[in-house]
Amino acid sequence: MIRRFFSQAWLNAKVHNGGLNLTEFLAYRVGISITTLLLYVLIAQFTTGGTVDLTAWVIGNAFALCIAECVFRLGSTFSFERISGRLRVIIASPTHKLAVVMYNGVASIVISVITISVSFVIGGLLFNVNFGEIHMGMLVTSILVAAFTCVGFGLLLSVFTLITDSMHLVLNAVGSTIIIFSGANFPVNQLPVFVQWVANFLPLYRSVAAANMSMGGSLSQEFGRLIGGEFILGMIFYLLAFALIKVMERISIKRATLELF
Repeated sequence: MIRRFFSQAWLNAKVHNGGLNLTEFLAYRVGISITTLLLYVLIAQFTTGGTVDLTAWVIGNAFALCIAECVFRLGSTFSFERISGRLRVIIASPTHKLAVVMYNGVASIVISVITISVSFVIGGLLFNVNFGEIHMGMLVTSILVAAFTCVGFGLLLSVFTLITDSMHLVLNAVGSTIIIFSGANFPVNQLPVFVQWVANFLPLYRSVAAANMSMGGSLSQEFGRLIGGEFILGMIFYLLAFALIKVMERISIKRATLELF
């Protein structure tokens, strides 16, 4: 079962990236993310007059790159299947519908970890981040948990493709919201008090805070609380996605339709 799952995940990765050579893949899947990080950090440098340490912006925006890979790419999985004409076969097949998204999720986790790591190193070199002060164990743990939670969130969003035909609008709105509440570019506590609680229900907020603690810090209960909370949030996303797809499946059978909008 496990071998078959990873075999399907590898096949899906080849389907989506088989038309790219290594240079094109790095330029498209990693290069764009790096330039995005540089854009936000340069804006931070310009607005602060270049007088502050940019490490927090480098870390935060490196983590925010998960959004493009996990939220947008996974969230639009069923839209891609509808366009390619495979949605009818997927809905009618006995295979669990979210397995289709999970196959893509494996590649998304790997690419997200690579993208965050490469972007962080390049951004750190360009903006003079002191790598000697980083607790690598804490940073790596934060990266892995962030990717895991973002994939779960993308999995949950993918189900809504069966509810609405405006998925691009939904994904852009959700992606922008996550960036605002992640703390990547400004502290969440600068937002109005009555909306700060939203950050607790979105991915990256705890991961970014935990990653910032890796700078000159050491393992602590606060770090464990943040990472544990992020992991639990990711598990909740996975469970909600599985429950929601089952509900959608039953409604589709009763209405004899593939889409519910």
